[in-house]
Amino acid sequence: MSINGVSTATTLPALYDTATLYRDYAGRVCRWATRLTRSASDADDVVQEVFLIVHRRISSLTDVTSPGSWLLKVTLNVVRHLWRSRGRVAKREESWEWQMNGVPIAANDPLQILETHRSVEKLEAAIATLAPRYRTIYWLCEVQRLPSAKVAAMTGLCSETLRVRRYRARQQIARCLDSENDQNKAPLGAQNDALAA
Repeated sequence: MSINGVSTATTLPALYDTATLYRDYAGRVCRWATRLTRSASDADDVVQEVFLIVHRRISSLTDVTSPGSWLLKVTLNVVRHLWRSRGRVAKREESWEWQMNGVPIAANDPLQILETHRSVEKLEAAIATLAPRYRTIYWLCEVQRLPSAKVAAMTGLCSETLRVRRYRARQQIARCLDSENDQNKAPLGAQNDALAA
């Protein structure tokens, strides 16, 4: 678009260079890559690949109004390529300790800490059972609290598809958590029956 013959398109190189983008956004890109890949070493590889892409393409980019969103979209594409190249959707990690370190604990009561960790583990396990298309939407909308319009732009989905996937992800997580609660209650009832006999 131009006004009086002067281009008004935002050009990324005029605003940023690779070093500035890395300094400002490497942390966000790394956190997003870690959440998608569930592996710190894979996330490091993804971050390097993302900023190599930035370095190669920075001179040809125009109309990038939000470098942060654009970088997260590039990160998502790099992770998808990683998954495809490995022949599977995602590699599950044994431990989610990297995320447990960030859980705020309200009290110093050991029982409260244990219950909080168990609740987080149950939620993480429920999120891990989601299909990747639902897990990505759930993570961006519910955990990252990004606006729906931004998530739709990042994932390339229309707003209605985004709304449906978000709803389905919530329903699957609720069912998973409910079934786990039902499984935890059943052994207690069986134990009480055994004690009564």
